Amino acid sequence: MPKTIFTDANQAVVEVVKAARLSANLRQVDLATRMGKDQSWMSLVEGSQRRLDVVEFIKIAQALGIEPTALLAEVVRKLR
Repeated sequence: MPKTIFTDANQAVVEVVKAARLSANLRQVDLATRMGKDQSWMSLVEGSQRRLDVVEFIKIAQALGIEPTALLAEVVRKLR
């Protein structure tokens, strides 16, 4: 079984997060700064080199001004 970071499910999370960031017209550095992280952290996430935990996912949604459940619903839609 592959590590979860290399699964289609994790790729769906990455795609949704990146699309939401781009829709908000934010650069990686902008979103990372809002979260108290540096740009390289966001690059690792979007490059599927670092998996998000649920708390980080929620913080990303909040930093984007999106309800976390709405962002998660988008991930679930991609997985169907």
